[in-house]
Amino acid sequence: MSKKVDAAFAEFDENLNLDPRERLRAQQVHNDMRDAVSVDRLVVDSFLQGSFARKTMLKPLKDVDVVLLLNPELRERYRAPDGPGRAMEDFKPRVLKKFPDAEFDQGEEPAGKALRVSLPNCAFTVDLVPAFEEDPPTEYVLIGDRHEGSWERSNTRIQRRKVSERNKATGWRFVHQVRMLKAYRKHHEGQLEFVSGIVMESLAFAAIRTELPHADAVLTTLRHAATAVYGPVYEPAGEDDVTAKWTPQQRSIAAQAFSEAAARADEAVRLDAAGDPDGAIDAWHTLLGPDFPKPPARPLKDAAAAWGSGSVSKTGRPSATRAADQQAPAGRSWASR
Repeated sequence: MSKKVDAAFAEFDENLNLDPRERLRAQQVHNDMRDAVSVDRLVVDSFLQGSFARKTMLKPLKDVDVVLLLNPELRERYRAPDGPGRAMEDFKPRVLKKFPDAEFDQGEEPAGKALRVSLPNCAFTVDLVPAFEEDPPTEYVLIGDRHEGSWERSNTRIQRRKVSERNKATGWRFVHQVRMLKAYRKHHEGQLEFVSGIVMESLAFAAIRTELPHADAVLTTLRHAATAVYGPVYEPAGEDDVTAKWTPQQRSIAAQAFSEAAARADEAVRLDAAGDPDGAIDAWHTLLGPDFPKPPARPLKDAAAAWGSGSVSKTGRPSATRAADQQAPAGRSWASR
């Protein structure tokens, strides 16, 4: 990858980061909330889960998921079908003592596995998830679902560990590349509205196993996704198919979208390798969205010369190279007539 394209990806990565002040605010809030619900040993331990915890969340920050491990001595209290709901009700007075203006389960219908906490002047919510350690303890936890009236085994800690290990194995690039792929999905949301963030993360986890430049990692994942979506797509722990509810039509739509995206990414890589980094940047900008920088403006005479002797990219940009998919017509350029 040329230095120019590498710099464009670095700028793209920076543009996708959560606002540092918002991240700091989230850290302060969730730590204070964890302390509040731990009063009287209702909660004996806690940890973060979800994309915020795995560092794969796109801006803006919307929610922070906190798994609260209840005191094992309280198993009998929360064992009945209403137990998960009772645990969430027990969280409320403790949260209000620290945050008197907190509101609960505002907005869209709340999830069965979390008590949603909203704070004034705070754009994100904190989702409090009641859970028990297994007996004896394992990496799994039992998460309460107030809608189902049950405690369900969850591999959320394994997911977080696996992503952390993969991030280390890829030279700390993996989580950045996941955010880039999520940005691609967001840019094409009209076509891929049924493709969730965890699907993109899971596809990336299956495809990116070693340290790769960002362009190669995105291309590798899109190529993999074009066929992988016809079968089960397992989350990083390797247990749950995150596309289990997809219809055959949705699989076909996703496969076509990823195939077309892979072709565009492949063209971008070829343009860069052939000596047209600006053409590559234009292709990546079109594919990955507005957070990817645009190429610098080019003189008209350069575009005209490229049109007559080189090739034309999928974005319609003439290239002086022959690396783009559509070859320019043979003969003199229109500009020389």
